[in-house]
Amino acid sequence: MIIKKMTAHFGALEGKSLELGRGLNVLYAPNESGKSTWCAFLRTMLYGLDTAQRARQGQQPDKVKYRPWSGAPMSGSMDIETDAGPVTLRRWTERAAQPMQAFAATVTGTDEPVPGLTGQDAGRTLTGAPREVFERSAFISQSGMGVTNDPELEKRFAALVSSGDEGQSFSEAEGRLRAWQRRRSGRKGAIPEVEADLARAQGELDRIDAAARTVEQLERELGEAQTRQTELIRRMEQARAEARKNALAAYQAAKRDTEERAAALTQAQQERDRAVEALGGTPFGAMGPEQAQRQVREDVDRLEDTAGALAALPRDWMPLIPLVIAGVLWAASVFLPGYIAVIAGGAVFLGAAVGAWLWRRRIRDRRQALEASARHILEGYGAQEPEDIEDLLEEYKQLWRQAQTASARRKRAEEALDGARQAQKAAEEPVLNGLDFVNGDNEAARATRAVADGQARIEQLRERRAQAEGQTKALGDAMVLRSALEQGWQRRDALAGQDRALALALEAMGQADLALRERFSPELARKAAALFGRLTGGRYDEITLARDLSAKARRAGDAVGWETDYLSHGTQDQLYLALRLALCELVLPEEQACPIVLDDALAVFDNERLGRALDLLKEEAEKRQILLFSCHERESEYFAGTAGVNVQRL
Repeated sequence: MIIKKMTAHFGALEGKSLELGRGLNVLYAPNESGKSTWCAFLRTMLYGLDTAQRARQGQQPDKVKYRPWSGAPMSGSMDIETDAGPVTLRRWTERAAQPMQAFAATVTGTDEPVPGLTGQDAGRTLTGAPREVFERSAFISQSGMGVTNDPELEKRFAALVSSGDEGQSFSEAEGRLRAWQRRRSGRKGAIPEVEADLARAQGELDRIDAAARTVEQLERELGEAQTRQTELIRRMEQARAEARKNALAAYQAAKRDTEERAAALTQAQQERDRAVEALGGTPFGAMGPEQAQRQVREDVDRLEDTAGALAALPRDWMPLIPLVIAGVLWAASVFLPGYIAVIAGGAVFLGAAVGAWLWRRRIRDRRQALEASARHILEGYGAQEPEDIEDLLEEYKQLWRQAQTASARRKRAEEALDGARQAQKAAEEPVLNGLDFVNGDNEAARATRAVADGQARIEQLRERRAQAEGQTKALGDAMVLRSALEQGWQRRDALAGQDRALALALEAMGQADLALRERFSPELARKAAALFGRLTGGRYDEITLARDLSAKARRAGDAVGWETDYLSHGTQDQLYLALRLALCELVLPEEQACPIVLDDALAVFDNERLGRALDLLKEEAEKRQILLFSCHERESEYFAGTAGVNVQRL
């Protein structure tokens, strides 16, 4: 099959066309120019668009990713050359939910349909390979250089080394056997289901047996509890009788103590009254000792001041001295000439007489006032002399102390009586209203609580026994469960036998598949090693392939091969390119010559690697059409002016 022309309304390709030639086509365009879109369009024209794809990890499905930017529906055509002649393939969108699902294959330039080509199998018919094989061999992109296993690829491998029948795949057969095995021994298989049923039945039987044992155990505990309760009741009644007896004795003792305390209070009250009466007969009355002391000090000081004032008063004859002097002067005036001197002397004498009289009267009034004040103070104490007041104060202090002592004794007696009355009342309460056999801290209360706890324990045991008996009845018949368990174990053994048989079959198939691959892998490894050696300039001369097509490469002269992780990025891509080309040679039919598509697959190659790869692709293009899309001009420049190479800038 040769692709001649493609016209697309697909993603960024709005009505663009691409004409291709036989052999090697080098198609150059910068990044974001639609190279990968042309590759995806080619694959879609051959195999259709997978509308079942869903977005995953930020990657949009093709039906969204390649929706035309103008909003128009997807469509396109591809002119190809086949052994039967020129054919035009067309795909378009009739329903928005199913883009590119309408299909037509006609003879180019006419409306005559080509028989045998449908939208579902056009790619397989034209390339000779299903989509999965095409994508893992001839469809090579920079992001998908690696080779992965697939059931369709396995069928091709099996066909190459066996009868040629592509209908057999180890992965598919293994998948069916493992599906049967999962239906038996998988997490949700029949064996776990039967085992779960057996576990449930065994659990129910265990619960029945446990419930029966629980009933027996509870019967024993209930009997022991009732025996213990009888003994507790006897002890409680004995303790209560003793408590009542002690309470009555305590009440009687408290009553006698109250009577004695009342008599003591009466006596103390009488003594206090006598002391207070004696204290009231003193001059100090209800004064305290300190107040009396201050009063006595003030009164004694006043008496002393009064005595001093009396002593300081003039004598009664002292006012007569001026009178005598005035009389002498008046008598002397008689001897003076004239009568004026006599009159003046008489006037002076008369004035002196009045002054003397007034002075004596004032002295007498003052003495009487001071004497009256002193008598008043002494009479207030009933004393004759100031010294008697001090004696009275000492007597008062003694009486005061006696009164205080009597008052304190009375207060103590009163407090003792109050305490005795309270004690009597407390002792009287249980006698009149009964003892507290619940909250108290006496032996009877403790025994009562023990009886209540014992009764609660008995009720609890009875309730638990009733529940256990009810549970035993509700769980069912143990004989029926044992019979069901026996049948379940038989079914489980049968399923386990089937699971072992499937495991043996899988093991045998695995060994057969290994033998098959041992026949195929050397041929694929040989062809890939030859191509890899050319791509690396002879640095590597051997490739080893595992079952999943992972590879090891051995450098010339080394004893062991290297995992691909130890190779440089460029060498890895060379290895994968060699594997892809070898796969194309082995699994793609030579008679149909399926085109090889490379989407920036050589982007990381340096100039030396690139030259070897381009030379190899030019040779490969002699057998089949190759479309090499690149974002570099190196490929175009390498083949500039080379005959048989179609170089285009998109």
